[in-house]
Amino acid sequence: MKGWTGTRGQRLGTLGTMLLLRATAALPNRWRSQLGGLLGILVMTLVGKTRRVVDINLAIAFPDWSESQRRQLRWRNFRELGRTALELGPLWSRPLPRSLAMVREVAGEEAVDDALALGRGVILFTAHLGPWEAAVLYTGQRWPITGMYRALRNPGLDALMRRGRERSGARQLNKERGIRPLFRALKRGEVIGILTDQNVDPKEGVFAPFFDHPACTTPILARLAARDAVPIFGMFAYRLANGAGFRIEFVPMPASFPSGDDVADAAGMNAQMEAAIRKSPEQYWWVHRRFKDQPALSPVPY
Repeated sequence: MKGWTGTRGQRLGTLGTMLLLRATAALPNRWRSQLGGLLGILVMTLVGKTRRVVDINLAIAFPDWSESQRRQLRWRNFRELGRTALELGPLWSRPLPRSLAMVREVAGEEAVDDALALGRGVILFTAHLGPWEAAVLYTGQRWPITGMYRALRNPGLDALMRRGRERSGARQLNKERGIRPLFRALKRGEVIGILTDQNVDPKEGVFAPFFDHPACTTPILARLAARDAVPIFGMFAYRLANGAGFRIEFVPMPASFPSGDDVADAAGMNAQMEAAIRKSPEQYWWVHRRFKDQPALSPVPY
């Protein structure tokens, strides 16, 4: 491990992750899917704090469901989370053609091609839904694309993640660099990709409904699009059953977006993501404390 950065513990963590990625990459897809499901159930059983966050989020998102229905969804959700973790092996470590071959179905990419031909660039926004890393890999070989990400504390793991995401051609930029590089990419007529489903600091976001509950939401999507009427698409990935591969869908935002109202635009973006999540709610990242910041005088659910 000579030349690796980070503390000794971080370097060991990077080495262990690399070995795990290679091991899971070698597994047949169906076996890896089954093993990922078991891993998720193990985590659900052992990590009570995370399980509690999922329970709270599901109660907020599906208040009309019975407790039994939500418990069943939680069980399926943890199985899918385990699969998400183990998919990084084949996506980041297999030869690129084999990794890309895991994407079996794509819908709506022709509309992105047509929008890109207008010369104003294209914005893709997405959520932590299903195999979103597969969508990053697919778009990298399909269009010139720049995405933003939050750097990991372990520099070795951060470099490993960047290599995995960039190996098909995508460019990854640390969020600390700000959004100016994204404007420049749009000026070049390229694609930019952003994850927009995470809680943001109230100083930077606006409160907009997400599953009918206030969520502190980034206004970045509308602000990036407003300057040159840039076309916008939601990009959502779904896992097919029994390790059969992935489906990616590109869904255009209405022509009325952005409206110039940050709250209304954030609500419209959240509605697009919510519709995608409701198609396969077990594949969403319910472990995130999406509602941890709330408007003044409103209780925090966690």
